[in-house]
Amino acid sequence: MGTMDLETYFYAHLKQLQELIQIPSVYDKASVTPDMPYGKGVAAALEYMRQLAYQDGFEVLEYDGRAIGIRVTGAENAPGRTAKNDRVDIASHLDVVEPGDGWTVDPFGAVIRDGKLYGRGSQDMKTSAFLTYLALKKLKEEGFPFQRELRIVLGCDEERTMEDMIYYVEKAGLPAFAFTPDGVFPMSIGEKGALMWRLSGSYEGPVEELDCGVQCNVISPKAMARCRGDWQAVFQGCLEEMGIDGCVERMEDGSTRVRVNGVAAHASQPQEGHSATVDLLRLLGRIDPVMENLYQSFRDPYGSQLGVMGNDFAEDPSEQKNLAQDLLGRGTLEQGTIEQDILAQEQFTMNLGILRLQNGEFYGEVDGRYPFGMTSEDLTERLARKCALKVSLDYDSVPTMNQEEDPFVKILLDTYREQTGDMSRPVVSGGVSYSKVFGHCVAYGPVCPWMDMLAHQADEYVRLEDCVTAFRIYYEAMKRLAQIKSSEG
Repeated sequence: MGTMDLETYFYAHLKQLQELIQIPSVYDKASVTPDMPYGKGVAAALEYMRQLAYQDGFEVLEYDGRAIGIRVTGAENAPGRTAKNDRVDIASHLDVVEPGDGWTVDPFGAVIRDGKLYGRGSQDMKTSAFLTYLALKKLKEEGFPFQRELRIVLGCDEERTMEDMIYYVEKAGLPAFAFTPDGVFPMSIGEKGALMWRLSGSYEGPVEELDCGVQCNVISPKAMARCRGDWQAVFQGCLEEMGIDGCVERMEDGSTRVRVNGVAAHASQPQEGHSATVDLLRLLGRIDPVMENLYQSFRDPYGSQLGVMGNDFAEDPSEQKNLAQDLLGRGTLEQGTIEQDILAQEQFTMNLGILRLQNGEFYGEVDGRYPFGMTSEDLTERLARKCALKVSLDYDSVPTMNQEEDPFVKILLDTYREQTGDMSRPVVSGGVSYSKVFGHCVAYGPVCPWMDMLAHQADEYVRLEDCVTAFRIYYEAMKRLAQIKSSEG
């Protein structure tokens, strides 16, 4: 099939992609029911894809509102199948993070402007989920002879707990291989470890209230503090001296409120954002030692205050230690694009995503991503020694790694390189994707080296021409994956 045919096919279905992005599929605790375990918005997105799959003649497998599987009818009896779970899963999530502030367009408007499709989830990751579905639909319409079942799996809680995909795997079993279009090209062949710390503790001091951040894995775009007494002149002077974007006002009850603005980005990419919470703590540290302690504990997103070095790696794993230097030395990537992201993938990162103070009690959530050679236990001990608040490790997922020689991985790499001419090597991602659940799984696109990383940011968008490129890659890769006989995988 020629490039123009696939391009025409994509644009013929663009309206459906826009309709999917228009659904505000953010977790909503208030509307959770047994049938909608993540709330009505997420359930609506799942229902949209369920009905689309039925309309297009697919078989839909149900997993109790947590996920659905979409496959060609009779795929379980595909020629050449010898094992029950020799299928290949293409796993995506339909849930998105809250839009937050700073948007210049409707985050759920799916507006197209200057060849860009804007909307929360346009890059992370409704577009790539839809493109892989579209690729399977095209193969089905062509009567492609599947040697191995391909299954589109759509989950609903990746941005929070990944309980959705854990549940799916428990019910469906592990596939022979999986990929998730929830990363970068050429691929994220492995992922750093991911952890979440909770902070707690009692407080007595001049700060009455804190309301900072929107989500644990989002760099804080806004932060607010209310303090007893008149601190207006002090805070205003600090804002100007420190170059912090914020404002101060005196309240009717005599207290002082200060608001600080930051730049939202994915927690694993500190270089893409700027934490309003850290700026606010720096300011509050002028009047309170506890706030100064918190500022010192979280001021550097790469953990230098914990004595963590970015090159603390295990002896191998798959040449991760030299990956960024190798890419830069060969001039594969340009400064200011994905280059900085790859360098960040070799470092520990930490993000104070949420910090609240009410009635003298602290609550916080910290996102951490750690490479091979570091352990969550050691990192937790380091933070606990530094931080004035109680630190508990509530979530930990160790680093993962696949191999380039793997036949499934090789197909994906070869397809990308043939379609783009880009010979970049795989990266180790700081993000957390469904790869953590499947194990034998890589993140494959949709972000190419020449594209901006916009996950969790305001005015998130994808270029339509890049959608066509990704669609072409997914179509060809899935076609090849479906031709691998069981004995080859």
